[in-house]
Amino acid sequence: MVTVELAIGCITAVLVTACLVSLAMLGVAQSACAESSAQLARQSARGDDAAVAAARSRAPEGARVSIDRGEDGVTAEVRVTVPVLGVGGVTVGARSWAAYEPGQGP
Repeated sequence: MVTVELAIGCITAVLVTACLVSLAMLGVAQSACAESSAQLARQSARGDDAAVAAARSRAPEGARVSIDRGEDGVTAEVRVTVPVLGVGGVTVGARSWAAYEPGQGP
């Protein structure tokens, strides 16, 4: 009896740990998307193409990046699919907007 209870307890502990690690990875990916989208919007609004390329390279691996130049400013969106427990993936992302710097525009 004790052996079966211990085995079930160990399996439960491993599953809970795996879920917590997956949740932490989602948080890290969300934070990386938010930081990347903010940098991309800010640098695009400044018109600094070299900084935009550098910010794009710092986006999470496999991320989909889109930059939209609107009438009043730049919107940058970064999305990435994070694998969860080897079963599937969850897509997280962020969108940021920045006004054009003086002398810049659409």
